[in-house]
Amino acid sequence: MFEHVLHPAVPGGLRTENERADPPMPPIEDRLRRWAEEFAARRGLPGTDLRIDPPLHREEVEGLVLALGSGLVTVERAGVFRVAGASAAKGPYNLFSAGPRPVLNREYLIQIAVFAELGVRHRWPARQVVFEYDALDLAVLDGGEHPAVLVETKRDEAGLDAMLAGVTAATESDVSQPCTADQRKASALVRLRPRVFLTAAPGVRRCFVPVVEDGRVRLVPASEVPSGSRGERDCAVCGGEDVLGSRLPDGRIALSCEGCGYRWSRTPKHPCPRCGSGDVEENGYQGWAFEDKEEARDNADADWHYVDWRVFRCGRCHNEWREGSRAR
Repeated sequence: MFEHVLHPAVPGGLRTENERADPPMPPIEDRLRRWAEEFAARRGLPGTDLRIDPPLHREEVEGLVLALGSGLVTVERAGVFRVAGASAAKGPYNLFSAGPRPVLNREYLIQIAVFAELGVRHRWPARQVVFEYDALDLAVLDGGEHPAVLVETKRDEAGLDAMLAGVTAATESDVSQPCTADQRKASALVRLRPRVFLTAAPGVRRCFVPVVEDGRVRLVPASEVPSGSRGERDCAVCGGEDVLGSRLPDGRIALSCEGCGYRWSRTPKHPCPRCGSGDVEENGYQGWAFEDKEEARDNADADWHYVDWRVFRCGRCHNEWREGSRAR
């Protein structure tokens, strides 16, 4: 769970395992269509309508919501976006490409989602998370000899599978003189030797430890992405601790980093992990619960456990979640 939320908050946020099915979705598609219309007008395209096919995956929506709501990504009217902490030589990037009508660059959506996850969930300062690093989509630089994480994203799982097959099939000769995109990624993994190689597509995360053997790379499944050392109240962009705060009339705390000038705000309550609201009701529950409610309908001997939960409900978006412990 998040201990605080960065603003401006945007309805939608991340989904938790305990929230209700099919919660209201944020109007991200409407915003994408407005940005696409402006893009088409500026480029003089004959068509201005944006066709999103297949429909947006929930993770594409929630990743963009998290990035915008945390202030880690800003989008201008025509779909030009910038990532927080980027050097002057990096970006800006565009959500759309020109055709007879605007074309949504879907891979950017999952790339944005991973960028936001690395900052918010894994607590890496945005300045250490680099877009388009060598032959890969993202890199986390921790100041050590090798990158902490290299990341490759794809618009769907099929593309991810094909990329992984191409990377692991690259021979020593392919790595030393790469000719294809996948061979260049394999070469980068051999040269840069990250601690972890994270691959992502909508709804899919696969994490590996790259092992270099005989001049080629072998990918060993790993359990998790390493986390940064940024404290919950440190600057999200530079990771600095020199942060000043003042209370706003609505109860939020306005914060500014003396080191890099980044400004944000924090909700001092236990915020909703989906929409960031501080309007959260807290209750408790102690007792027992079944492991699988559906199984328990037909089986009185279904697995169960004792629980000691803090139960939360958001007054804005009605998300429900819980924290606590259980014991057999």
